[in-house]
Amino acid sequence: MPACLQASVEQLCAIIREARPAVVACEPSLEGVLAGVGITYLAHARAGQIRLASSRGLQPALGEGVVSLPAPSEEVVAFARRVLLGFARHVRRDCRRRRKGVCPPTCSVSCLQRLMLASASDDPTMPETVHQYLRLGFAIGPRVYDMIADPRVAAYDSLARHVSGECEHTRQFVRFSHMADGSFAASYTPGANTIPLTADHFAQRMLTERFVLVDPRHRVAAFHEVGERACQLVTLDAPLARNLAERHDLADDEHYVRAMWQRFYQGTSLPGRDRAQRGYDLRTKWMPQRLWAGLTELGPERAPMTLRRRAGPPRYAIEKAAPRRRGRRASELCVRCASRGHRSRRSRRARAWPAWAATRGRRRWRWAPAAARERCTRSPRGC
Repeated sequence: MPACLQASVEQLCAIIREARPAVVACEPSLEGVLAGVGITYLAHARAGQIRLASSRGLQPALGEGVVSLPAPSEEVVAFARRVLLGFARHVRRDCRRRRKGVCPPTCSVSCLQRLMLASASDDPTMPETVHQYLRLGFAIGPRVYDMIADPRVAAYDSLARHVSGECEHTRQFVRFSHMADGSFAASYTPGANTIPLTADHFAQRMLTERFVLVDPRHRVAAFHEVGERACQLVTLDAPLARNLAERHDLADDEHYVRAMWQRFYQGTSLPGRDRAQRGYDLRTKWMPQRLWAGLTELGPERAPMTLRRRAGPPRYAIEKAAPRRRGRRASELCVRCASRGHRSRRSRRARAWPAWAATRGRRRWRWAPAAARERCTRSPRGC
């Protein structure tokens, strides 16, 4: 047992001897919840005698004893890892997917991935929901995956599904901005603590870039250096998180890129998505309205007039097309073969025959509209 948790275990044992209910105040994170579950087993507390709650905004009931866990440290993280490995060992015991005593990689991931997803939820009942599920898993082993109708398992799966959807929203709706120092920065406020779960996705997508992704609500930031395949996660204080999220030192070409992106979004969007039309409900379902403030394509910002008048930054300049030969016009492109070097003209047969008539191709007869009955002047037989 870690020395930093010795006092908490003794305090919990004293409350249990007095036959009073107890509440363990822990950090709303995976390490905090696992450490809280671990000390309940060390104190030999039954499930009905104790509950877990978040230390943020804790409100104990009347006559309920409060046990506070210390801040996460290396000893607390090591203790939480022991609890996690013990739970994985219990749920894998007598598993039907095991082959020669070893679980397949997909099974080992699914056993612990849902636990990480559920622990990242912002729901105030998350610690107690995860606590009840872990106790059930320690008691019955791998059968916990088949008890989908159990209220404890159903509540646990609901948290995991919600956080999984928030992770997908994070991967879809994060918008990076080019800063003046050459790096990229983004501020995103998810409905769960999803930055630690999705940071490696952006590291793989932006392997050659230096960027920072900030979550001001959970005060977490992911820093990435050029060439690194993983991000460094840092917990921030409130002023530093606010300063990183409100950076305005943009690069010179950032306004131009935002204007191009907004123009592209407006050109490809479908009509009928306004508030008074039918497509608005569908749009708010797949693109939550709480995320619109951070989306570049829906923002009120437009490119300044200086960027509209000129051609744009050199990195986004478009190469000029080669000049056409003298005497050639765009209308002279052959309709049939789309060759710039061929002149197109309507054949005498196409002018004389009605619109439903058949035109002769290279080797066979085929039907074609009157607009397509063109002959090429390079070859007697046409294109």
